[in-house]
Amino acid sequence: MRGWNQSGAIQTIYEEEHRSSSTPSLSPSPSFSSSPPSLHSIVNAWSLHSAAEPNVLILVQGTSFRLHQDCMISQSSYLKQHLVGVSNVTISPPLNITAETFSMVADFCYTHEVHLTPSNVAAIRVAAELLGMTEGENLCEVTESYFERVVAVDASMVMRSCVTMLPEAETTASLVSRCIEALIWNGDVSFLDDVVEMHSQDFQIVASYLNKRLPDHDALYKIIDIYLKENKYGKLTEEQQTEICNNLDCSKLSPHILVECVQNPRMSLKFIMGAILVEHLKTRDSLVAAATTATHQTERTSLRKILQHAHRHTTLIEETMDSTYHRIQNLEKELMEMKNHLQHHQFMDEKRNNNALNQERSVSFHFEPPKNSRIQRGGRGSISSSSFMLDNIITKKHNEVEMSVTNKTSIDMTRFFPRNFMFSLKNAFGCRMQRQSRRS
Repeated sequence: MRGWNQSGAIQTIYEEEHRSSSTPSLSPSPSFSSSPPSLHSIVNAWSLHSAAEPNVLILVQGTSFRLHQDCMISQSSYLKQHLVGVSNVTISPPLNITAETFSMVADFCYTHEVHLTPSNVAAIRVAAELLGMTEGENLCEVTESYFERVVAVDASMVMRSCVTMLPEAETTASLVSRCIEALIWNGDVSFLDDVVEMHSQDFQIVASYLNKRLPDHDALYKIIDIYLKENKYGKLTEEQQTEICNNLDCSKLSPHILVECVQNPRMSLKFIMGAILVEHLKTRDSLVAAATTATHQTERTSLRKILQHAHRHTTLIEETMDSTYHRIQNLEKELMEMKNHLQHHQFMDEKRNNNALNQERSVSFHFEPPKNSRIQRGGRGSISSSSFMLDNIITKKHNEVEMSVTNKTSIDMTRFFPRNFMFSLKNAFGCRMQRQSRRS
């Protein structure tokens, strides 16, 4: 897009803006380009016609627009609200509006005309909705009418332009879901290439709107399945899968799609369990309907066929339950492995902490002799000193043993001395008396 600085008029516009501005905030920044020449010429023509200079400054993604306040607020409720008592406003995210799109919007505010194409209708439609241009025959009505016509002819191109405007393109006017709906009715599946490029949050929004718009969900199931399989963001989390799968209404799925959905490993477990219940209810209802119809019809269906039909459905449900049971077992096994892995890591962490604590304790009580210190011969801690001390201990023990023996002997002698002494005196006197009697 060519700016005003390429048209030769930018210096004059900047001089006028600088003279009319009394605050530094309204002076143009060198990083800003200016609005396109087509809008510039329209603004100049309006100034000559109304004898009034532009009195508001609107900044959009680095581009400055000097415009007339009356023209803008008469068409936009957003600008009418934000230009109360001020002369400048900045349009920035979350408003997803580019400078090129705002230039077309401003052009419509002055001329009530806008040049629409399949590639820009989505951007202008979203901008009109965000700026509150909805009253009467305003820009919303003009772009909506064009969108409805062009989407029936070239929905694929409109779809590509809508994807770049997500999520606003869907939350404001359901543009993406309406394009998909048109392509589904036309049998065109080329839009799937654009679907897999969507972010998971944007796809969730689109799927929720498709849930409300589509009368049956067979096509929605195919879209969700392809997105879960081929989206460029890789494998989604279980929570994201559940959130996306919840947009499917099992009661709106045809029987063979419901069976395929139940057996699809990409579907969330919660959704599969709900689908199994719906399949069981449908089977029961079909059996009841078949039995009722057989009663009233002339050519009645035999009981054998009813039983065969019931047996096939029962077998199918059993196979589905087995598949789901194996998936649940695998999940339980993975959870158990994760739990053991976490416990092992916790054990190793505790072991390392204990080893670190023991090491700190051993370091704190460790005695390290001074450097350059040597143990002298015979000194404390030397081998000779150890042997000397050992000899002293042995000698001391030997003396203690001898002393104990001597003490014991002295104790025995002290105890038995009186008795032995008297016995010796008796023997001595006895012997002397016997000798005297012999002599006489």
